[in-house]
Amino acid sequence: MAELVTTDTPVAAPAEGAPPIPGDVAELIRARVGERPAALVERLFRSSLVLDRLPDEDSSDFSNPSDHAGAVGLPGADAVPVGRLGGLPALPAGTAWPEAGGRPMQLLAQLDCAALATAFRSTRPGAESWPLPAEGLLLFFHDEWLSDFTGRGCRVLHVPAGAPPRPAPAVEQGTPAVPAVPVRAAWALSAPSYQDQELERLFPDDFLVAFDLAQDVAERLPRPEVRLLGWCDTDTGRPEGHRPLLQIGSGALAVDWGECVNVSFWISEEDFAAGRLDRVRHGFEVA
Repeated sequence: MAELVTTDTPVAAPAEGAPPIPGDVAELIRARVGERPAALVERLFRSSLVLDRLPDEDSSDFSNPSDHAGAVGLPGADAVPVGRLGGLPALPAGTAWPEAGGRPMQLLAQLDCAALATAFRSTRPGAESWPLPAEGLLLFFHDEWLSDFTGRGCRVLHVPAGAPPRPAPAVEQGTPAVPAVPVRAAWALSAPSYQDQELERLFPDDFLVAFDLAQDVAERLPRPEVRLLGWCDTDTGRPEGHRPLLQIGSGALAVDWGECVNVSFWISEEDFAAGRLDRVRHGFEVA
């Protein structure tokens, strides 16, 4: 069995409201690493929301369920409409359009906070607090030129409920927008990758243990094109001390990002705990 760096440290019981681990996934982890290491691994699992197209769209979804035979947590009949990807944002009066390098940023998602909270609570097995704002809108902008490698090429705005919108200036109306795609959401379990230090640190003497375990678990969980919260599903670099806030694959939108296959928004653990969204970082992966 795998040896842990924390061999003498007691394993705390799962916190109240912690994500439930499906039986087959729990059995797989125990078979791979043993009882005690498995308990530590399971404590790393996170809740997330998987987003896909509403059923009446031309393309039924972009979650690629065929890539995950037997996977749990893909949106279904119980999924909740939560807003849209793309389109023009509902910016409130007095709020400037976010820019990067003097260029207007591209809106990637406009999500209704109350609907997200409803989707999280109504489709999640068990009880857990919704960690993001529960009212208003979340707007996700990014620099489509992908020209800033320091992580500053994005912005997330929380628009309070009832804020009066302002009309888009002519220059913004002429800006090519991402075609709007209405989306729904449902709760899904998310597990760390072998690239995440939190998992790797549990097995410091044998990297292959973390690698094989992560690969086995990934086959049983959804790896969607669009995920809110959870762990990173891609090979994007992980900013130290941050977690993914939103991940969007290029297959979810009618966009041309060149060789870029996904973009992501990252939030520090400190800001996530405080509910602060004004220092989110930008990430992207090039094929």
